[in-house]
Amino acid sequence: MADKKDVNEKEHTYKGCYGECVGYSELDMFLSDAFEMNRRAEECGSDEKFAICIWGHAGVGKTAKIKQYCRRPVVWNNTKYDGYSVFDVPLAQFEEMGDLHGMPSRHVKVVKKNCEMWVPEEVVEGYFKDGWELVYSAGVQTMYAPPYWVPHEPGPSILLLDDWNRASIRIIKGIMQLLQNYGMVSWKLPPGCNIVLTANPDEQDYLVTSIDNAILTRIRSVTLKEDAKEWSVWAQTEGLDPRGINFVLQYPEMMIGPERTNPRTLAQFFRDLKMIPDIRSETNQRRFLMLAKSLLDEQTISSLMVFIERDVEMVIEPEQILAGKDWDFIEKHMEKLMSGREKRIDVIGVICDRLYAYIVQHTTKPDKKSIENFQRFICMDTIPEDIRHNLCLRLARVKDNGKTHQWLLHNEKLTKLIMAVL
Repeated sequence: MADKKDVNEKEHTYKGCYGECVGYSELDMFLSDAFEMNRRAEECGSDEKFAICIWGHAGVGKTAKIKQYCRRPVVWNNTKYDGYSVFDVPLAQFEEMGDLHGMPSRHVKVVKKNCEMWVPEEVVEGYFKDGWELVYSAGVQTMYAPPYWVPHEPGPSILLLDDWNRASIRIIKGIMQLLQNYGMVSWKLPPGCNIVLTANPDEQDYLVTSIDNAILTRIRSVTLKEDAKEWSVWAQTEGLDPRGINFVLQYPEMMIGPERTNPRTLAQFFRDLKMIPDIRSETNQRRFLMLAKSLLDEQTISSLMVFIERDVEMVIEPEQILAGKDWDFIEKHMEKLMSGREKRIDVIGVICDRLYAYIVQHTTKPDKKSIENFQRFICMDTIPEDIRHNLCLRLARVKDNGKTHQWLLHNEKLTKLIMAVL
């Protein structure tokens, strides 16, 4: 049997993850459905609300994706909200159950006219001065002040238990009631709140606590997998170095390495790479290697260097296409990619994926000139039909009140292409 290290290096499996493997956009759909089912359970007065757990490899973007989702407008109880409030709880840092229950304190009962209430013993003198009287027969009770991170206002919110299976076993056992009842013995989550957890695979080379079926049956599970095309849209939004985005689109299998390479470390390195516009000089090569080796695996670094030195200039940037300033160069370049002994369909695919990632940004305006240049490019005979179709179909499926659809309008060839499959 292969040991854990061997499995990680050679197979990159999702063993130890649970639920369906989904991409970034499918995760949005899953969260929406799960939150809607929780809302309906709430409306019916049912206790059948489920926590959601997102499994996945380190650095794949589980937490970032949740927080991005939370910025979406939401309607709750017929009221519009700008998004979900997020209460981020570092569960792995908790050592005692008191960190979950809150601080205990002695309470006594006081009465004033027909009103009774329990108040902390240390502040009872203030109530006496205000005319309240102590109910001696009630004795003393220990009550808890909920931790500061517990949401208390009704409304759309998320209690995010990040890396929850890295917590100690006593803490994981202790939150079983929270996962099932949406509350502890000492406090309860308000209406509109959803519990979301993130976790690393249970049976691979991660320092995590194994989760048994008694806990797994209290949560909805889904596994987030890396997706180069969807990641490129996010990377474009973040302004990462285009050479890095092109590399990931060209070699999506390199997104997860045997040890340190993952979408998180790649993103950080591609931020760093913007400081090195040219790696041909000896000094810049040393800078490149020092920064790369601080974050990435050797195999990733070697492939990235070859790509930057040899292939990166084959990719036409989306800004150049939409500006349409040098059509002679663009047309000759595309013909060159398809006329050699080895047709570079892979490079054309990268160009079109980059074009998509650029167009769907909220900062990209579909003005008349840009639309004309886009349509002129995508209708070139040198672009394979399946790549053209895939790009147009992805644009047609974007839900942004029709802004993205403008890139496809008033073009008979593109309209027929899409309508043939819709």
